[in-house]
Amino acid sequence: MSLPTPRGRQGDVVYLPRSGHHVVLGTAGTGKTLMAAWRAAYLSSPDTPGHGRTLLVTYNKTLAKYLEGIPGLRVRDLDVRTYGRFSWHYLSNSGLVRGSNILGGPARIRIIEKAVDAVSPAYRGSRLWDRGPAWFADEISWISGMGFTELDHYTDSERRGRVTPLSRGLRPVIWKVMENYRDLRRDAGYDFDWDDIATAVRERLAADRREHLYRHIVIDEGQDLSPEQIRSLVDAVPEDGSVTFFGDYAQQIYGQAMSWKSCGLSVRRVERFRDNLRNSKAIADLATAVSEMPFFEKSDDFVAPLAPRATGPRPTLVRCSGEDEELRVVRATAERLGRDGTVAVIARTWEAADHACRGIRATRLREGGFTWQAPPGVYKTTYHSAKGLEFDAVVLPLCGAERIPDRDVLESFDEKDAHARESKLLYVAITRARSELVITYSGTRSPLLPTDPALFTEVRP
Repeated sequence: MSLPTPRGRQGDVVYLPRSGHHVVLGTAGTGKTLMAAWRAAYLSSPDTPGHGRTLLVTYNKTLAKYLEGIPGLRVRDLDVRTYGRFSWHYLSNSGLVRGSNILGGPARIRIIEKAVDAVSPAYRGSRLWDRGPAWFADEISWISGMGFTELDHYTDSERRGRVTPLSRGLRPVIWKVMENYRDLRRDAGYDFDWDDIATAVRERLAADRREHLYRHIVIDEGQDLSPEQIRSLVDAVPEDGSVTFFGDYAQQIYGQAMSWKSCGLSVRRVERFRDNLRNSKAIADLATAVSEMPFFEKSDDFVAPLAPRATGPRPTLVRCSGEDEELRVVRATAERLGRDGTVAVIARTWEAADHACRGIRATRLREGGFTWQAPPGVYKTTYHSAKGLEFDAVVLPLCGAERIPDRDVLESFDEKDAHARESKLLYVAITRARSELVITYSGTRSPLLPTDPALFTEVRP
């Protein structure tokens, strides 16, 4: 079994020049992941003039596993990796990664909290300290992702896409928190975290005189990588190689608010795709309505979709009397839809996904489990881990106002920022469905859902 044949202009992207930088932007359902796979297979093929070892890279572990399972990509000179795996592998081979010296997860938050506690006494009375450790962690991630190495770079930046305001006068304070965090991190035996590792990759590449490991790099879901991560990938190919960037800024869910223009890519022409080949018109209409709500932040690179031709039922909005009834509806609906096709129960958190599918047979899609031609059945995952995947049907449980937007996000960021972040996650979840979408809630529906009754068929159990 091999990849399907490209449709229309998709073939033009596959055969773009085999050197230089290329940017392909498209709305959900335009086939960007398939185009990236075709492009990577083409560049790595011995039959292609100028071919060479190729890296197909993405952010999401689940998507990387999905790509690895495509038979047409199981070739000798093609690697499919997440950015984290690429960077770890390169620094490990360079002798810079030793065991577990990359910090991440809850341990990183705890060390940042200690750094905040160490710096804050010198600035008593500032409302800055009302923000939780998750906000500081996110801001430090953004600084690292932008590649700022000097305070002036940060102070002078526009913080584009950072909805929660921060005066220039307070930025030196944040910088002190970051420096303190890095000192504490080093004392704890960690040289990097998963955000500033890209700068380490760039510094090592600049001094590396070995032959380049890859001649071509293809980036899928590129909007999820930070500018510094993209720059490091650009640095990783030779002058006669190529970098091809695929992205959708409506699905930019990791808070970087970057544009490919700030990532070291030199492009004459951007290829844009607007034809949604995945979703039915009714599902696409709902996704478009989400993207048109006032808190949904759009960049200059946003590509407005064209309405698809495929017909299908309107999304079903199920109003339940309480969570117990809601979860009964979710489980019964998932089992019914899973008999004849692939159905994903997509929740905001893993805890919610597991809770929603308790008592039914459902495959957990954390770092795999969903293949190129998955059999009918029920799959459970989160908004984040669903990126790049598609299913015959999708069930979105627990979409009441008490659950969406997520409470932790609301506590860490102001309401405007939280709504901007969470609405893009909801957009991603909605656009995973090909033909059927069921959304359940109890209490008051999420404020992130459009109120136009024409978009839904609203029912009671």
